[in-house]
Amino acid sequence: MSSNCVAASVPSSATLVVAFASLEGDMVDQHFGSSQGFYVYEVNASDAKLICRKAFGREAKDGNEDKLKPKLKWLVGSDIIYCGSIGGSASRQLLSLGITPVKVSGGPDVEELIEALQIQLSGTQEFWLANILKKKDKNLANSDRFSSVDDESWD
Repeated sequence: MSSNCVAASVPSSATLVVAFASLEGDMVDQHFGSSQGFYVYEVNASDAKLICRKAFGREAKDGNEDKLKPKLKWLVGSDIIYCGSIGGSASRQLLSLGITPVKVSGGPDVEELIEALQIQLSGTQEFWLANILKKKDKNLANSDRFSSVDDESWD
């Protein structure tokens, strides 16, 4: 159920690909940089399905940037990552990969966060979520446009 990156597990029909920094997958209870696990869901307005997960070794919250690299590489293909806390450098690196970090406190349940996203997906989205969906639609339109050009014969 784990591959070299999230993108390899994402179905083309996915509305949102949402990762959660979680030790056991039930609540967001991990700091991004020292997270020992990520659980990734495909989330649509009416459905959510776990598509992959990955465990990482225990690491100190020591500011060592090298420990971020395997996590960042594996999360490629995610749209959102929920975590208990995250440093500025990690946030910037995630954003540069097209992944929006969301800091939540109090160890919220993964199911509750998914339900809140589904409510927004079936109604009015908050600004940040609307921007993610708009960017995804634009990227999808561009990839469709280029694949149709690919199908044309060039003489």
